Amino acid sequence: MPSVLKVDTADDLAFPAALAERLEDTEQPYLETSTHILSIISRYKLANDVSLAKTNDGVNFLAHIYSRVAANEPVLMCLPAFPFKSPNRSTKVLGRLPDKAEEFALAHLNGLCAAIGDIYAPGARLMVVSDGLVYNDLLGVPDKDVWAYGEALRALQTKRGFHHIEFCRLKDIVHVDVPNELDEIRYVANATNFRHALLKQFSKPGYNVSLRISEDEDTCLTYRGYIKFLETDLQNVYPIGEGRSKSKYKRGIEYIAKQMLMRGDAFARAVRERFPDRLRLSIHASTGENKLSINLLPTDTTFTTPWHCSIAFRLDGTTITGHRSDFEANDHFELVYEDSRPSYFREKSDLLSWGDERGGITCDPQYPAGIIIRPATGKGALSIKDVDASKVRALAQRNSPVILRGFSQTRNRDFFVEKAGELGTPTGWKFGLVLEVKDRGADTRGLNNVLSAEWMPFHYDGLFKTVKKVKEDGSEELVSTPPGFQFFTAVTESPKDTGFTLFSSSTLLFKHLPAHIPLTTLRPLTWTVSTSSFNSTVIHGLPLVVEHPVTGRPCLRFHEPWPQSKTRFEATNVEIDNAAADADAESISDTLVSLLHDRRVAYYHSWEKGDLLVNDNVLTMHTRSDFTAGCDRELWRINFD
Repeated sequence: MPSVLKVDTADDLAFPAALAERLEDTEQPYLETSTHILSIISRYKLANDVSLAKTNDGVNFLAHIYSRVAANEPVLMCLPAFPFKSPNRSTKVLGRLPDKAEEFALAHLNGLCAAIGDIYAPGARLMVVSDGLVYNDLLGVPDKDVWAYGEALRALQTKRGFHHIEFCRLKDIVHVDVPNELDEIRYVANATNFRHALLKQFSKPGYNVSLRISEDEDTCLTYRGYIKFLETDLQNVYPIGEGRSKSKYKRGIEYIAKQMLMRGDAFARAVRERFPDRLRLSIHASTGENKLSINLLPTDTTFTTPWHCSIAFRLDGTTITGHRSDFEANDHFELVYEDSRPSYFREKSDLLSWGDERGGITCDPQYPAGIIIRPATGKGALSIKDVDASKVRALAQRNSPVILRGFSQTRNRDFFVEKAGELGTPTGWKFGLVLEVKDRGADTRGLNNVLSAEWMPFHYDGLFKTVKKVKEDGSEELVSTPPGFQFFTAVTESPKDTGFTLFSSSTLLFKHLPAHIPLTTLRPLTWTVSTSSFNSTVIHGLPLVVEHPVTGRPCLRFHEPWPQSKTRFEATNVEIDNAAADADAESISDTLVSLLHDRRVAYYHSWEKGDLLVNDNVLTMHTRSDFTAGCDRELWRINFD
């Protein structure tokens, strides 16, 4: 990615100078990169968790990352997690296998690694170390359920292309004479052997769990976390009733939690010995001294681990997590099945249902935003003519982009133009009605780098589509007249792992604004843009935040500054006009650019041949990643209001 994102204007974490001073013999470029990487990881920290900016503990992690950066090696991390689904399938989770909650957790973690790769070429990899067999017998979960859960996770990682995620089992970190390749039977047959080997090889003699809880804050925090989820996990395994009072149940939960701590101590020691070169992440709240506590799910609730909760999607694409029973009791949500299994809840809306006379559709939420719609009965069962234009338009105004995949006749130019007319009022420009977006080398056709293979700045379409208007004083001003939407069809596939189109929604961007630049600071601001392209356009007084014309929600209107150093075409100069002294223009611009590229905000779309895509040009901003010049990548685009 060509954008040089400043360290870390978009984050609330900034290490004190004393932190860097504790590292001896450092080189400034390596230190800046290392600080940026640690700051990216801190974006994913647990809510209300310790801030490394308030302690000097972060120097340990910074030094670890620095050693990798100085050697130009990938940043390696490990995370003990993803054990098995909670045994409480009546009120907490939807089943014993991974569902949409696990998918979004893996997408979230994969995005963390990809974000590091965006600013550091060697990138990052995360090893998920399953701790399922460490604890499952304590919770009454069968060994074969642990196997099934782990196998399904690996299949999900492969299916969704989460290339930065790796997996490791207990058998990979203890010394037991078993075949390298395990199947279900051999795994289950050896499960007890793995647990015994862990405790024999890695338990600490004389470990006093009660003393550790009272003296060590990290242990106490983990213990409290165990108590919290065990209370609901085991309510069906050990129901309160005749012979088991509430107080007896509570004492039993505390006993199991202490047993988990004892095993967890041995497991943590095994992980450290097996992966001494990896940065230790954790799902549990901590002091930040020995591990970095992260949130696995894009949620504002306290339900941050997918095996303890269910996930639901609002119509605007944002997620909420909680107990299954809470969503089932909420009339605003409905349960959605995938592969004949319950997978997630979604906000009820007739916008998510059409084409029933020909089998209907499925709607697949995308991370971090957007939705893919497919014919429910298979590829080609519906055509472009069957697309319900009014519902797709309304959905895009709330959650963009809307991708229509597996529909037939999408590359028929006449049908494409006809559907654009159903979606709204098509708006042409200097290129006519349909823009054929493909690499044309130096032939810009007056559109700067739009028809090239290089990275583009984040923007919204039609900024430079202008008209002259007469002001009250009789003078003329240049006014931008951008369209409301884009409508694409993919004539070809994009090259794999390149040539993405990125869409960043204002809904998510404003959610992640740092505390020192709230939305109230941005609302009154205006900006000026100029370029020697597009007839040497200069536009003053553009509002930075506008209200969406339908939903009324605030939306960002901006253009990523694009100096000559980033392009072989014409530069685009952007300046914020009226920033206050406590939030200078450069800081605001850098923050917005960083958030636009943030993997928690930006959806990366990889085009498949025949994809249709409808995007709200007010709700989102978009860009294109670079790709190999001259390759077979072609889209058709129509703008409409």
